[in-house]
Amino acid sequence: MQDLRSMVAHLSGTDLAVAGHAIALAGWHQANGFCGRCGAPTVPIEAGAKRCCTKDKKHRLYPRTDPVAIMLVESVDGSKVLLGRAKTIRHASMLTCLSGFVEQVETIEEACRREVQEEAGIDVGPVHIAGSQPWPMGRGGTCELMIGCIAKATSDTLHMDESEMDDVRWVGRDQLKKAVEDSKRKDTPYQGGDSEPSEGVDFWIPPPTAIAHHLIKSWAERQTAWFSKL
Repeated sequence: MQDLRSMVAHLSGTDLAVAGHAIALAGWHQANGFCGRCGAPTVPIEAGAKRCCTKDKKHRLYPRTDPVAIMLVESVDGSKVLLGRAKTIRHASMLTCLSGFVEQVETIEEACRREVQEEAGIDVGPVHIAGSQPWPMGRGGTCELMIGCIAKATSDTLHMDESEMDDVRWVGRDQLKKAVEDSKRKDTPYQGGDSEPSEGVDFWIPPPTAIAHHLIKSWAERQTAWFSKL
């Protein structure tokens, strides 16, 4: 069976949604063969939409979706945005938005501020929720809901968490515009290629199939800062 990540650029939106749902549901079934409350085996019910404990039918399991805050952070003066590369990203020239799981009893805005502070040492003020994207190919094989945000930094000095990140940097609008155009090519590292980005740019951003691309593109196409002056 071919990995879904390698097929993303070649599937229609409808086919990708169907394939993503199938993979997410199959992964959930595979990981939930036993009841988390009593340890008894579980069986699928309602055509696989749920699972039920074989010892106590009141114990039902429902497909899991993990919320992830993914944020594009605008600099204090509004001229740059924050991009980074976690150690888990396979290609050294890839940069994307910072992101992290939303913890229990935490708002999306709080998750944005916490993750940016942890990964880059940057303080964040206002957070604008821009949109969302289901992501069935999440970390650890889970299904994630990517919640896209634009955030405003209240400090600019970077203090990168070197245990988690390989690169964190401020990037200006001119470079981002070139990177957005480059990301439409079919020979990028995200598509399995090995080409070089345009002159004056030393990184690739995610392709249009990822919400990070659209956060970056939306900011790059603006003529002014996203947020008015604080």
